[in-house]
Amino acid sequence: MSSQAISFRSKTTIDVSSSLRKSSRRNIRMMTTTTTKAQQEQQRQRRIVIGSNNISSMRVTSSHALRYRVVGKSSTDEDGFSGAVVLDVDELPDECDVTNPDPKKCEPVRLRIDDVWYDARGWAKAHPGGERWIHFFDGRDATDAFYALHSYGPNGADLALRRLKKLPKCDPPADTSKLPNERQYEISMGFREFRKKIEADGFFKRNAFKEIWALSQVIALYGVGTAVAYSHPIIATVLLALGAVQAGWLGHDYVHGRGKLCDSMRYMPTLLNGHSVEWWTQKHSMHHTFTNEEDMDGDVMMEPFFYLRHPKESGRPDSPMRKWQHIYGYPLLSIMYWLWRSHSIKVAFRERKWKEIILIGLNYVWLATCMPWQVALGSVTLGGFIVGSLVSATHQSEEIMDASSAGEYVDGQFRSTRDAETVFGPLETWIWGGMDTQLEHHLFPSMPRYNYHKLRPILKAWAKAQGILYRSSPSTTIIADNWKTLDRIAHQA
Repeated sequence: MSSQAISFRSKTTIDVSSSLRKSSRRNIRMMTTTTTKAQQEQQRQRRIVIGSNNISSMRVTSSHALRYRVVGKSSTDEDGFSGAVVLDVDELPDECDVTNPDPKKCEPVRLRIDDVWYDARGWAKAHPGGERWIHFFDGRDATDAFYALHSYGPNGADLALRRLKKLPKCDPPADTSKLPNERQYEISMGFREFRKKIEADGFFKRNAFKEIWALSQVIALYGVGTAVAYSHPIIATVLLALGAVQAGWLGHDYVHGRGKLCDSMRYMPTLLNGHSVEWWTQKHSMHHTFTNEEDMDGDVMMEPFFYLRHPKESGRPDSPMRKWQHIYGYPLLSIMYWLWRSHSIKVAFRERKWKEIILIGLNYVWLATCMPWQVALGSVTLGGFIVGSLVSATHQSEEIMDASSAGEYVDGQFRSTRDAETVFGPLETWIWGGMDTQLEHHLFPSMPRYNYHKLRPILKAWAKAQGILYRSSPSTTIIADNWKTLDRIAHQA
């Protein structure tokens, strides 16, 4: 955290240990009140690991009456989160010896990673991705999700793994109903060995030439499109739309990626496309972790615009518009980027993300002053249509699961995701931007996207050996199936 403000209702002592960046400094303001001698005798140290890459830990000596609030702004976090970090904690994690304790707060939050059980109760409120993620996995095996979405060494950084090792260990829960069954556990163990093999083969290493080439394409599309915006507006609209699409795919790669390059470039889509990285990361990580799960994955809960299940199945309200969704469905996808821009602005101002507000503002200044309004409007709309058409196709016609039928991470990805086999040559593959290898991406999101096509035949062979169905279809078939899903639900009574 770059700044902190801590207030106390009881006398406290703060001891901040060595930070991950020793050059950082902290300004801590404290307000203290007197405590009784009995309370002082009961003071004890509690260690809370803070979710910031600028500080590794904080030691707080306090009484039972301690209530505190930590407000700060973190710099970019290697685990994929950045911006404002606000911890509002009314009671310490181990307050179970106070009068009339809340049993729920006294219970450990148990996560299993690599067959070791950790108590994440004290870490939950400091988790960079938010407290809800920790509680989602209470009593569950989080191994594959952890390695998919966090920094653990071979994917460019190891911050999350170091944090994990600091958590206290605990006994397994009495209720084992949330744990994988024998078949799911077998798949997970095989997948861990497969991950280690491709790590050793260098699939997570970034290639400097390919990174420069990808960024150069984006810069060229934006540069040429802006240059001809007044003289050739139609050409400019197409070039800027394609630039926005490629900037989105590249930014997607940076946000998922780990390491110094990805950290330094993660705000590129905020500047070029006006999208909040923090808002998008929260939304997208939920989709990755609980792909096609009802009540968890917002990408399959888009009513009243799109119905992927009949309201009688989903339990969500019906709409008269449903019977027309196969007609308006694909054209409506053109508002995708506008919706993302709207959400980004709301979140950035609500959470006071000044860096993002400035970058989003610069994007709108560019749109308003460097091109005709028709080009600005058309390029954002066309870019949103292309991205919306592609990102929706590889999941929405696949299995949608509820809590009772949802699988473990690896099992769930194979059941909910389908690869697209491009049929119109290199240009189509380029437009897909790596999302044609959607299954590879969902299993290994921090892997550079230019390695997915090389991984595809290897993953297919592994899946076949494990007896797992690997879903793959021509891109035209996938898009047609997506439309058929909209049509089928539209005509259901």
